[in-house]
Amino acid sequence: MHLKDQGFKFCISPDKKQGQWLHPTVFNVLHPDWTDVTEWPTEQLVTYLMPVPEQQELFAA
Repeated sequence: MHLKDQGFKFCISPDKKQGQWLHPTVFNVLHPDWTDVTEWPTEQLVTYLMPVPEQQELFAA
């Protein structure tokens, strides 16, 4: 059985440098500032984790 099937959530730390499966109780008590990305599609997760290019505003025009 997969951790997700057991109720665990895959979460990313606020600094986006750590990711781990957390039991909901641990998530709620010890890591409430972490982001639950368990159900996110791959594209959304990649966008969230990748740094924003510093020159992005130059190409927005």
